[in-house]
This record gives sequence, structure tokens and C-alpha cells, in this order.
Amino acid sequence: MLIDLQRDMLAACYGDAAGFAATLPHLASASVAADKALYIHTATVTAALTQVLAEAYPSVKVALGAGAFADAARRHLRTHPPGPPMLSAYGAGFGADLPAPLPLLASLDWAAHRAYFAADVSILTAEGLSHVPPDAVAGLHLRPVPSASLLVGPVDGLSAWLAGRPDITAIPGPLPVDGPNATALIWRGPDLLVVATLLPVDAGTFIAALTAGADLLTAAGHLTDGGFLPPILALLLSHGLVAATEDEVPPC
Repeated sequence: MLIDLQRDMLAACYGDAAGFAATLPHLASASVAADKALYIHTATVTAALTQVLAEAYPSVKVALGAGAFADAARRHLRTHPPGPPMLSAYGAGFGADLPAPLPLLASLDWAAHRAYFAADVSILTAEGLSHVPPDAVAGLHLRPVPSASLLVGPVDGLSAWLAGRPDITAIPGPLPVDGPNATALIWRGPDLLVVATLLPVDAGTFIAALTAGADLLTAAGHLTDGGFLPPILALLLSHGLVAATEDEVPPC
């Protein structure tokens, strides 16, 4: 049936030997033999998707080396073919099966990639927040913008990732990072460049609570020091990290 042939052809394109063998009898040779033509098509798809992964995961490529990265990319695309018809959406989950610390590098790379292609929204500024009645501030739901991601990991690993990504703007965190772990906050700035900073783990938990829909007072309960709230809010508002909610606060 046609649907079976289409499935076999799709499998062949992603390097499945059985799909290749099942498709070949249905192809007619032209200026190039059918087996060579199908091989060229398969190789083209593999090369294109490998390049997509390389652009999304530059840190992982550097850590693995070009050859090992290409092998890992081929394994991934055999089992994770593209879904949505957007190359920018391809690659989620790559690197999860690699040895440590590569899964953390992959997650950080993907967060930066996702940030760049995230949807635009109206943002809340400090001026917009100033129009909210003081007794209503604690109940506000200050949701971070879609481009924002949080990842917890060893401070040295997060710092090394930032140092290896000169395309990302690293800004000093508003709070000192104590302990072995930190939270990387990654987002896209208004200049369309990806930005990242390191925060204490509890500051990341606070932002994660806001992302999950908690009001400001509830989210602030995750902070070990109440004095941390003003500098974190200043970071979020000054860098356009809070999405405006029209029914609560005016956009910028």
C-alpha cells in the first residue's frame, strides 16, 4: 500500500536499513541508479539534520569533537526524526543519553537555542509595576517571558559553559552564588541576543514558582533571605524578563 511505502521511504531517509531495502524495489533508475539515488537522498537528509544539531548544540560538539558528534547526531536522528516542519524546533532531547557532563551542556545549549527562537510578548517594566496599588503587589502573577529557562548545575560547569559560548551575553548576577550549585537563567534580550546569568539555587526556585503560576508572595517564600527579593525583581524587570498581563498590570 502507498502508506506503507511512504513509511518505508521515511525510514530510509533517516538511515533505517530495513526501510532502505523495502523502498528500493519501488524506485526506477534514471540517470543515476536507484540505489545510489536513494543513498544520496539519505546522506543529504543526514548531513542536513546533523548540521541543525551542530548549530543548536555547539558546546556539545566542541566537547565531543566533530567525528563523535556526528556519530551521536546520527544515532539521535534515527530514533528522533523531525516532528513540526520547522528546523529550529528540531533537536529537543539530544545529548540526554551521553555521559556526564554532556547532558548538562546539551540542556544549556538547548535552552539558549530555544530562547533565540521563542515567541515575542509584551513585557512589564518597573514603571508599569509602579501603577499597581501597593496592596495588590503581593498577589501579582509575574510570569517570566517565554524565552526564559532555568537550569541547575555545578557552578564550575555552568561557568565553563558560559565561557565557551562567546555568542551569549553573560551578565553578573545580582546575588552572590554560595555553595557548589547555582541556577543558570537564560533568555533572549530585546536586542535579539541570548543572555545568561548565574543565580543562587533558591533564586532560581523563586523564578520557577513564578513560571508555574504562583503569586509573588507565594513565590517569595522559596527565598532563604527576604532581602534577595528586590535585586531579583530588579533583574527581571530591567532585562525585560516579565511578561505583561493585561488584566493585572499594563505592558510597557
